[in-house]
Amino acid sequence: MLSTPRKYLATGATLALLALGTPALAEGPTLLTITGSVENANRGAVDPEFDKLFSFNDISFDKAMEVDRETLLKLPQVTVKTDFPKGGEMVEFTGPTVEDVLKLAGAEGDMVTIQAMDGYAVDIPMDELIEKGGVVALSRDGRDFGIGNFGPTQIVFPRAERADLADMPDDWWVWQIYHISVD
Repeated sequence: MLSTPRKYLATGATLALLALGTPALAEGPTLLTITGSVENANRGAVDPEFDKLFSFNDISFDKAMEVDRETLLKLPQVTVKTDFPKGGEMVEFTGPTVEDVLKLAGAEGDMVTIQAMDGYAVDIPMDELIEKGGVVALSRDGRDFGIGNFGPTQIVFPRAERADLADMPDDWWVWQIYHISVD
């Protein structure tokens, strides 16, 4: 059971998500597209003439939720200080939790596939991704991600803050994330 302060934080985060309402089309450039079992879709199927990165990576879907930077910034933000790469220097990552992003999309399922722009993809059980405190990082050490470094987003974990994650390898720390699929 959550302690009283954490319970209020969780309730506040849920209310903040509800205040966002059903997402409209992303106003700014889309940073992240969530496909698969999503309730709050705001776009239709892949258009092979327009969605070149999806087509190149053989990704198809009938509906999806596109999320821009402003929408991600409206979610509660967390900062984790951790080593990345494993054993490297300590850095701070900031962004919303994976759990909040998936709630925003109305995503339900057992497995999450996280895909980077270079085609690297990893399948992670949804409950483990959430339990391990996954964050959709938008910045590192206060510096916003961009294309060409770790952006547009990166999945990170509070490895240095949690003893149970101390031995976690970097396999799930995917950078240049543009697509999450939920099944």
